[in-house]
Amino acid sequence: MSIRSIALSALAATPLLLAADLASASPDRLQGAWVGDAATCDQVFAKQKGRLTFKKQKGDVWSGFIVNGKHISGVRSTCDLVSSKQKGDVSTFLLSCKDAIAFDTMTLSVRFRDDNTIVRFDPDFPEVELLYNRCS
Repeated sequence: MSIRSIALSALAATPLLLAADLASASPDRLQGAWVGDAATCDQVFAKQKGRLTFKKQKGDVWSGFIVNGKHISGVRSTCDLVSSKQKGDVSTFLLSCKDAIAFDTMTLSVRFRDDNTIVRFDPDFPEVELLYNRCS
């Protein structure tokens, strides 16, 4: 088999490998709408056509996000899950994020306190935590 044939075979298989990798990285426990500890679900979200959406905010913007499959939406930006890993009770997600003018990758590390509460933290500064509560 020639090098060209091997390269073409590898290129043809790449989408299948990427799809298999992303399928295994789905953040199942994160699915749904979440609010920061200082907010309530009614302050951040409204139901439209049976789905939770962000309310239009005046002044302060409450902290919250919605996870739907591998897509995470915030008030001002959206992210897609690239990959994830589990180490002990810590789930770390690599995200590709964008807003109106920029894009970047970032990591998100969380611990589940229970099925409806997550603790977000930076592994370099684990004493600084943000709590989020599930709305749906």
